Formats: sequence, C-alpha cells, structure tokens
Amino acid sequence: MQLETVVRHDGRLNILCCLVDNGDQSIPQLAARTGDSRQAVHYWVRVLENFDLVKQVREEGRQRIFSASLDGHPQWVREAVEEHRPRTV
Repeated sequence: MQLETVVRHDGRLNILCCLVDNGDQSIPQLAARTGDSRQAVHYWVRVLENFDLVKQVREEGRQRIFSASLDGHPQWVREAVEEHRPRTV
C-alpha cells in the first residue's frame, strides 16, 4: 500500500481529522465521533500507524490513546486532511 492510497480514504481521513481537530483519542472515542465501527477504526488506526500518520501517545487503563502525526510528511497530506474536514455553514 502506498501513502497516497492510505491518505485518500474517507475512513482514515475521518480519523485524521478527528485527531487533528480534537486532540488525542482512543479507538472508542474515534468510533463514536466518526460513526464507524470500532473494528473498522481499529484497523484504520493500525494502517495509519504503519505509515507514521498516527502514533500511540499513552495508555489510560486498557485504552491506547492516539495522536495524529502529520509532521515530516509531504504537504499534500495535511492539505488532504484540511480539505476533508466537514464544512460549517
């Protein structure tokens, strides 16, 4: 899988937007915010971790807490996240 394929996916972009906009979150928090299943979010977070777009920053109890990690990636990655954000009226 290539970086562009990873980034240009609605589910993974939703996760990146949530982390950028709302700070560190767990899988259940991300699933609640995106409306996607925990299983899907867990898989997408693993993919994003493999490409260093998301990193685990700590654990709270049994929950792993993740943060977006866009620094060091091409500018188009950040632009893709910005463009994917829901528009407010």
